[in-house]
Amino acid sequence: MICPACQAENPAGTRICVKCGQELPQADGATSEPGFITDPYAEKPAAPKPKAKFGVKDMARDVVDFCWLLLIIFLVFLGFLGEVTHWTFRFTETEEAQIHKPAIVKPVKHHHKPAVAPAEEPETTMAEKPEVQFVNPATYYKKGKKQFDLHHYQSSFTYLRQALEIDPTYAQAYFGLGYLYARFDMNDAAVRMYEMALRFDPNHMDAMNNLAMMYFHAGNYDDALDLIQKAVALGDSADCEYNLGSIYLEKNQPDNALQAFQKAVSMRPNDAAIFNNMALAYEKLGKKQEAMDSWNKVLQYSDNADLLQQAKTHLDYLQAQG
Repeated sequence: MICPACQAENPAGTRICVKCGQELPQADGATSEPGFITDPYAEKPAAPKPKAKFGVKDMARDVVDFCWLLLIIFLVFLGFLGEVTHWTFRFTETEEAQIHKPAIVKPVKHHHKPAVAPAEEPETTMAEKPEVQFVNPATYYKKGKKQFDLHHYQSSFTYLRQALEIDPTYAQAYFGLGYLYARFDMNDAAVRMYEMALRFDPNHMDAMNNLAMMYFHAGNYDDALDLIQKAVALGDSADCEYNLGSIYLEKNQPDNALQAFQKAVSMRPNDAAIFNNMALAYEKLGKKQEAMDSWNKVLQYSDNADLLQQAKTHLDYLQAQG
């Protein structure tokens, strides 16, 4: 240390000058270690800031943000889809292409009737092209039914689709499409159309009947029985009673089958197919004479070669038993 009075050098830490006795100035600050003096003007390092913790609230906020993002994406996609489809029920190009298949003649089946057809309309002799616009979907449905009766299946399909473009909840149009698809053995599409018809009209008896018979043909007898029973409960229908009896007959319940056939024949007394299955039920019950009477009714009312041949075979067998 240098004395300010006499400029003499003094050892570090001396309080009084060893030469002149002058009090020496002392440096400010404390030593952090022996022999080292802390600089009072030295900048002290800043204390480190505590790190933020990622908590449950942050996670919940991120989840909410992600859900909003998904919702926005979904709404954008839904809007795009709606613009493309015009918010109507659409069918695949494969299904439309299959409508062009030629008609297929099937052999007559003995144990059940074909599905109930849409209501009959007056026939015309000329193929009609779809018009620009009609007032309501029922008009398109009638046009589609007329074209189906004329075997103009593509025009029929176009009219039925136009009916659904006007009203996507019009059950009768779905029923007509189901019948049209079934005509070309497009069973999956037919089932879907019948189910759509029942979705918008739970009491559509014909859709119930036809869907039940599709279940029946697929071997799903329990669902078929449940559905046809609901159809029968809606009102009198010879077709529904006949199909109910056919299901009971297939489930080996001839008593229940016979009751259903008797109700059906009371509503349609000249139907050879009903007498055909009624005769089979009588045979299962061991009622020979009643069975023979029913087979004779088949011979009386039928013009179908298969039914006639079956009736003759059974009559010969029963008569041979004496």
